[in-house]
Amino acid sequence: MRHLAARASAVVAALCVVLAACGASAAAKGTAGIRPFSLVQVGKTHLHLAADGRSATVQVETNPPTVCAIPYGKTASLGSIATDPNMGGTAISEHTVVLGGLTPGTTYRYKLTAIDAQGIVFQTRGLATFTTPHEAVAHQRDVAIGAKVVAVSSQYSYAYRAANAVDGNLSTQWSSDGDGNRAFITIQLEREYKITGVAFITREMSDGSAITKTFAVVVDGHRRYGPFRAGTPTDPRVARVSFTARTLRFEVVTSTGGNTGAAEVEAFSPN
Repeated sequence: MRHLAARASAVVAALCVVLAACGASAAAKGTAGIRPFSLVQVGKTHLHLAADGRSATVQVETNPPTVCAIPYGKTASLGSIATDPNMGGTAISEHTVVLGGLTPGTTYRYKLTAIDAQGIVFQTRGLATFTTPHEAVAHQRDVAIGAKVVAVSSQYSYAYRAANAVDGNLSTQWSSDGDGNRAFITIQLEREYKITGVAFITREMSDGSAITKTFAVVVDGHRRYGPFRAGTPTDPRVARVSFTARTLRFEVVTSTGGNTGAAEVEAFSPN
């Protein structure tokens, strides 16, 4: 076990060295051996910008499993780096990387970089860009982050516990245990808030199941709003509402069935 852990740590360390070299300059030497990221990428890259303009989440799948990291920054020299917290010192296939510490209304550049079990490095050619939303037009604060979960239809396991839906981290998920359209989660906010928008960021399985299509919100046990279209990490689809509440029950209305759940449930407030 110690040998495997040391090997995994060495792979991560090697990747960080490569990333530092690659992010230093577009003209840096020693990049000839780096292969195109497209050789390991499965499907498209999904980018979700946080409504407050202070973070971005990149989701990408690789085959074979890789250790993945993303150097990013305001200029071509990049300067920051983020990794997938779900790697746990080993290679995985489905990556969710959060780029933090961003400034609203600012253009950033980034590269996708990965290393496989043979030590081969893969990287996107050129720099991709995105621009964070301006604070003036961003959604209000998500007051559901850190809320208390007071009820849930079920949870698949501790790793997919209900609290994952209110931790502010799109790389963690709440999964029900096969509840399909009967899945729900009830949260209690820190206090009563004026709510201006709600969102249900669906989880999904690679076989097309567990995708929530629409959801509803029950406010303080009696007022029901919706159904609204559920969102994804790249398209959160915040539904505009106007009510005051402390307890919110998010209900799946329509879905593709199976272990439905959410990466996040969100409630935005101006205060």
